[in-house]
Amino acid sequence: MNFNCVFPECNFKENNIEEDEFLKHLREKHHSELVSISEKEEIPINMAEMITVSNSKVFINS
Repeated sequence: MNFNCVFPECNFKENNIEEDEFLKHLREKHHSELVSISEKEEIPINMAEMITVSNSKVFINS
């Protein structure tokens, strides 16, 4: 899959990686942002991760 991180200050863009690899990036680089989203929206952190992963997927038309 192709990912373009949705966090504005982040320039992470990778093609042909697994979702687990992108999750590792989120957990290492954006843990505090994910916790903030989780608390603000009153959702579990894994749901905040899932939403962020979904919003970061880039689909390329061929």
